[in-house]
Amino acid sequence: MDRAAQCKAALASPQRASLEELEKRLSLNPFGPPAISNRDNSWSAAFKGGFITYVVSNRHVVINVVDLVAL
Repeated sequence: MDRAAQCKAALASPQRASLEELEKRLSLNPFGPPAISNRDNSWSAAFKGGFITYVVSNRHVVINVVDLVAL
């Protein structure tokens, strides 16, 4: 299991629900709000109690979370 998956599994229920809602929004448009460009190939977006950093494959619109931080 990678670091982001381990962090997601350890989230409290309210944080996990907020992250899952964010994932749904980003799956519709990974480059729109609340996404913020990191001026490289990665993007960031916040959810209640944390944020994710991710990259997007333009071929199949696959969002690969490279880091998840719970606050």
